[in-house]
Amino acid sequence: MSYHEDSSASGQEEPWVNWFCSLKGHEMFCRVERSYIEDGFNLYGLRGIVPNFTDCLDLILDRIAPDESDDSHLTQSAFTLYGLIHARYIITAHGLDTMYNKYANKDFGTCPLIQCCGQPVLPLGLRDEMGVDTVKIFCPKCQNVYHPSPIRHRSSYGTSTNSSSAIDGAAFGTTFAHLFLMTFNNLVPDGLSEESAYVPRVFGFRVHPSARQRSANSSITSAAAVGNAATSLLSAGAAKKPSNVTTTVPGVGTGNGATMENYNDDRNKLGDNAVASKPTVASAEGKGKRTKRGKSKSEDSGGSSRRKSRNGGDNDESASSRTKRQKRP
Repeated sequence: MSYHEDSSASGQEEPWVNWFCSLKGHEMFCRVERSYIEDGFNLYGLRGIVPNFTDCLDLILDRIAPDESDDSHLTQSAFTLYGLIHARYIITAHGLDTMYNKYANKDFGTCPLIQCCGQPVLPLGLRDEMGVDTVKIFCPKCQNVYHPSPIRHRSSYGTSTNSSSAIDGAAFGTTFAHLFLMTFNNLVPDGLSEESAYVPRVFGFRVHPSARQRSANSSITSAAAVGNAATSLLSAGAAKKPSNVTTTVPGVGTGNGATMENYNDDRNKLGDNAVASKPTVASAEGKGKRTKRGKSKSEDSGGSSRRKSRNGGDNDESASSRTKRQKRP
């Protein structure tokens, strides 16, 4: 139900701030004092962030009638403006006191962790800019941040389709939760003890931490084995060449781009011609050898004849010497 319908149904004009905080899902919001909103110093820097700043401010302060406002755009901008004002108000002294009562009543919810035993939580924004993230809850006992329950962080006000929208985390900011605990340090609980930590067990026996390490190592080993198998398959596929693939060798064979088969045929032909030409070379070498041998025989015959002539000469000389010796008295 919109602000205009709610006001007309009740028969009286309800302040816009009260109507906003009474919406389902807005339990985390507190009512900002009118005097704080009217002070221009507290609104410094918001004029450039929120569109239709003046109209939204008049709507929040009930300066304009419900019939004069645009329900689709102006109210959404008023939601944004009130959220930014709320983030500044809750870190003041009056704002911290107001939030203290809501914390004591557990209006913000409790921690979902079982070991915290229903510890009250505080609203927290992870960013101070609007439209970045939704509101979270912070547990001072376990020091963890959680998502709040859907009922507490979703607004019942929406567009014409009545769809719920999440509360922006910038409406509470990054400072409030920690400043609240620093201001009211008596509310800071003791941390979780080691005995309260959950211990996993299998058939009543504690699971040793090495079991997780072994499972992690086995998963890493299996992943490495799969990687090695894939690498071997890829290398084997690359080494195996298809039989129907022909490789063109440019400039070899009869054509400009002959295939490897033609190249092998030409190479075989060249090999046959080289083998056939070898006897010719051998015959030439044989002729050369035979020629040399013939020359040596002639030389030997000439030498023998000369030896014979020399022997003949020697024989004649010996015969003449014998005849001379015989004639001597």
